[in-house]
Amino acid sequence: MNPSPNDQESRRTPEITSGSNTISRFFWVTILMLAALTIVLALIGILRNPEPAVPEPFEVPETTLETILGTVAKEAQKVVVPEIGPAMKEVYAPVYEAIPKYADFHYSVLGEYTELTAAVLGRMESQIRDQLFHEFEQRTTTALESLDKSYVEAYRNALDKELAAVEIPEEQRSLPIGEMTRTALEDAVNRAKTTLPLATTAAVVAGSGVLQVTTTIIAKKIAAAIAAKAALKGAAKSTGILGGAGGGALLCSPAGPVAILCGVAGGIAAWFTVDVVVIRIDEYFNRDEFEAELRALVDADKARKHRIIRKKLDEKAARMDAATKEIMKGFTLRDLSSGDRDTPDKRPEPAQ
Repeated sequence: MNPSPNDQESRRTPEITSGSNTISRFFWVTILMLAALTIVLALIGILRNPEPAVPEPFEVPETTLETILGTVAKEAQKVVVPEIGPAMKEVYAPVYEAIPKYADFHYSVLGEYTELTAAVLGRMESQIRDQLFHEFEQRTTTALESLDKSYVEAYRNALDKELAAVEIPEEQRSLPIGEMTRTALEDAVNRAKTTLPLATTAAVVAGSGVLQVTTTIIAKKIAAAIAAKAALKGAAKSTGILGGAGGGALLCSPAGPVAILCGVAGGIAAWFTVDVVVIRIDEYFNRDEFEAELRALVDADKARKHRIIRKKLDEKAARMDAATKEIMKGFTLRDLSSGDRDTPDKRPEPAQ
């Protein structure tokens, strides 16, 4: 009896299923073995090949750094020197603006007697300071602080420019600046800030010792003008006052005892009338010259201040040169210290 087709199919199915399971097992076993082999090889590679050494930061050579620091101090000075003139112009602008106002005061009856009183009491220079040089010291200090900031900024910019021009080997261009170089540069910038700052010399530049030269000259000039006007008014008052007093006495004679007071009033009126007339004549002929002389004196004072500030900048440059030597000495010491740390201890072992 021949087997039916169904019986033949049922006998073939277990064989196919068994073969598929075998292939599947070998497939996954192979995958797992390859994965394990890959992991083992990776671990061996890591263990046999240590991490690449981190390159040492780039240190600017000592001689190059010393040259840079010596250059940038001079470059910063070149930037600041042309700024002295505009700074002084701003400081003195209120002084020039006060000259016409002071002339108005000078050519007035109140001003004349105020100046005369100040001259008698020895306060003429103090009065000139108050009216012409009001808040002069504060403006000078502000201007010098601005010049100090400009110097530090110019120093830092010049330093960056010089560092960018340093020839660096191709393989080191992407490296950061080393600690020794960075410390030296920071030290240099800090010294540019603190070495003989101009603002600390404001008392010298704007103080009474220097400014007194100008105020003394102005005071002498005004005293001479007062003396000249006094001589001019002497004769006019001697006749004008007597005439005024006599005329007043005649006009007031019917008033009885009040005539004395009326005569005094006439004398005072004549006195101040002469003052007004003489002052107006003096102003008409001499005011322009008076103001021009005051401006010339202020010009001379401003020029003196300019020279003082320039001298202080020169002193600052000399101090920065000395500071550069100190910075490089520290750089060398740090270099030696770093070398000692990197050098193995080669001292001989103690004898057994």
